[in-house]
Amino acid sequence: MMKKSIMLLTICMMCLFAVSANAAEKNAEAPINWEISMIPKPTAEEIEAARWSIVLENTMGVYAYDMDSLYFPEEKNGVVNKNLVNVVVKTVFTDKELVKKMNKTYAEKLAKKEKVQYCEMLMQFNVADKTYGVKQMDVYGSKGTKLETKINNRELIPVPEKTFAEAMLEICLQAVNNTSEN
Repeated sequence: MMKKSIMLLTICMMCLFAVSANAAEKNAEAPINWEISMIPKPTAEEIEAARWSIVLENTMGVYAYDMDSLYFPEEKNGVVNKNLVNVVVKTVFTDKELVKKMNKTYAEKLAKKEKVQYCEMLMQFNVADKTYGVKQMDVYGSKGTKLETKINNRELIPVPEKTFAEAMLEICLQAVNNTSEN
């Protein structure tokens, strides 16, 4: 009888060891993701804000560009034209009269208690000719509602002096010079 109970105890211990070893293997495959940091993770709003670099402010709004969006478009033959620079820019409207007017324009598309807040534009600059154009413009409300998209395929026009477009042209010229050095 003693031999049988020792044998039974040994078999139970072996089964217990096998089950715990199997559980340990599974944990090793998917370890707990421990993150220890004194710095809190940025929120989605903070990440979005970090994308943009402010270029200038005036009575109409705050103008910024997406630092990662500067690129040279490819021509139809696949060659990159380093005279053309595309960039995504954003205008956050601060002029109360302009916002009021735009709220009336987009009243049907705005959600309850939402106001027109900003627009994002894809701009193209020809740094050799000092011309530019807005290729696409998206207007957004304060709750992130896309209110309108306009696409423009017209020719580029001269960059006016002392404007946001002139400031962006300078940034595009720097990008061209930085890529030609590399």
